[in-house]
Amino acid sequence: MQKSQVQKSQVQKLIRGNRIKSRTVGIVAGVMIVIMLFISQLRPKTDKTQKTYLGQSGKPRGVRNNNPGNIEYSPTNLWTGKIPFTQNNDGRFEQFVEWRYGVRALIKLLSTYIVRYGTIEKMIRVYAPSFENNTAAYIQAVSNETGYPSKQVLTTTKETLQKLTIAVAKHEVGSGYVTEEDFNNAYNIL
Repeated sequence: MQKSQVQKSQVQKLIRGNRIKSRTVGIVAGVMIVIMLFISQLRPKTDKTQKTYLGQSGKPRGVRNNNPGNIEYSPTNLWTGKIPFTQNNDGRFEQFVEWRYGVRALIKLLSTYIVRYGTIEKMIRVYAPSFENNTAAYIQAVSNETGYPSKQVLTTTKETLQKLTIAVAKHEVGSGYVTEEDFNNAYNIL
């Protein structure tokens, strides 16, 4: 055999080997995706000692969903304690297996918003846009409830997060649903 034919033969073997490897990698990746999708649809376990309002009639929607911030559903948000979409009977908003997980999600979201936007005014303009909220009234309510001026740059201290979480939840679902104890239960599982 000539040198070029030997090289060609070696290249063909290498290509065939890489095709087999690529197929194998593709199959393994596909199986992993199916397994991850299956796992993501398992409902998280609940702790019977924890508060839950899930599905209780006569309560505000965010309370019935254990979601005091009325956080909208997103497949990219992998919140701890989140009810999988296939079991979520709301359709628009996230649902959580326990109250503390919904409060926790709100704390995490507000923490991100403080870092990203800095002030109550800027945070609420994104969180509660004017096409579906009276944003100016929302900003004023949260500012009044927390005692922070709407244009003051905030930091992510526990005290600030507690005031914001309780104020936003009060505006979203009503007074008295998120207590200091609820905040602490959620904060302790961040």
